[in-house]
Amino acid sequence: MKVVETWQTEQYEDSVARSERDISVAHLRVLTGEPPHIVHTVEKGLSIGRTGGDCDVVIDDVRMSRKHARIERSITGWQFQDLQSRNGFFVNGRGFGRGERVPLPDGGVIRIGDTLMVFRSSPPPIDDRVHSPVFPGVSPAASNVRRRIDALAESPGHILILGETGTGKESVAKAIGDHRAPHPFVTLNAAQLRPDLARSELFGHVRGAFTNAVNSRPGLVDMAGEGALFLDEIGDLPFDVQAELLRFLEDGSYRPLGSTELRHSHARVVAATNVDLDHAVHEHKFRRDLLARLRASNTPLELPPLRERREDILGWTHLFLRQLEREPVARPWTAGALECLLLYPWPENLRQLLGVVRHAIGQASEFPCTPAHLPAQLRAHRNALRARINGPPEEPTPPQPTPPEPAPRQYDPTAEEITEALRQTGGRVRTAAQVLNVDRRKLYRLCERFGIAFEAFRPPESPREDE
Repeated sequence: MKVVETWQTEQYEDSVARSERDISVAHLRVLTGEPPHIVHTVEKGLSIGRTGGDCDVVIDDVRMSRKHARIERSITGWQFQDLQSRNGFFVNGRGFGRGERVPLPDGGVIRIGDTLMVFRSSPPPIDDRVHSPVFPGVSPAASNVRRRIDALAESPGHILILGETGTGKESVAKAIGDHRAPHPFVTLNAAQLRPDLARSELFGHVRGAFTNAVNSRPGLVDMAGEGALFLDEIGDLPFDVQAELLRFLEDGSYRPLGSTELRHSHARVVAATNVDLDHAVHEHKFRRDLLARLRASNTPLELPPLRERREDILGWTHLFLRQLEREPVARPWTAGALECLLLYPWPENLRQLLGVVRHAIGQASEFPCTPAHLPAQLRAHRNALRARINGPPEEPTPPQPTPPEPAPRQYDPTAEEITEALRQTGGRVRTAAQVLNVDRRKLYRLCERFGIAFEAFRPPESPREDE
């Protein structure tokens, strides 16, 4: 008995030690530069600076100070501190000045000069399949999905895949179905089914089962055979057909429409949806027992949205560019354009990202693409984040004396950022300075330094702004 207790105690102490290590170890992924995707493990702290600054992370960026910033852990969590740099830094689009210290959230996008980084408050994943055709990506979330795909492919039972539109549910289902190769992988989109033909599509029908049924026809469960049947958008399956599907999931039996013969199939069902099935059950649009059966077979696989794995965005754009251009592009984006891509919430995920890449290729005459080549909503989202220096408090606070107006953030926007702000504001320098969070007089000096004529952005009928 003592031996068992000692072993259990050692196991507990080991698990606590591992937990404490995981909490105290983070990693930083540098997305820009040569080569990109450099990972730095963060334990007690990590300093970042330009070549010659004697820092832990040395980056060749002329817009970065020799000792620019530091990541460190405090009792309240991970923080990012400016080390009296020349032009500050950005976290998730918001600018901060010299000497400032701010909380650093998991998945936070950091910009220093022209360098983009993503911070993760967990150890770096150990995975050599970041370029796998099955859910590629360098993020911890992508690595976790690949592990789940491997486990589900080997396990018996039916599978439910959840995820927003465009997260890659069909490609994941295909990867799971390929495990049963050379058996068929049959797909059906329930949202495109006619309600009166849904049961026939799934389970087939016999001659005379309905008008125009001049011949018997096998259903998709028959066609799948020993392989897999992918039911996309299962949340849209007609309610009366769901009972038939439930019986098939339980014992593999079904009856073709118009037949009294009970048949069997060994097809594995892989279902997917972007619908909240619990809410659909509450609305009496989805059967509770069918949802319970799908969950009981295997724990549902939930695909993370693109905004939760921002470090994967650059890799996906390279993949899409190769598909569209058919040749590798070494540096497809400027720092400003990549920042717009990383900060955008991507409600339609990979499907929307592909559309944006296609749009940028059509707008740009050559690479790298700038923010001006991206759709307006991406630029507007980043600029809105920059204009929001201080968000509203999470809880009401007692009245306090009005503090003095904060000084503009001390950083130097790039020429492309200035050009974009002037384009959006019609050449109004005062408004552009507010968008960029810099002093108006400083913006004039920067325009002179970069050779930018702000008058060129004003429409002919636009009156001169009162400076």
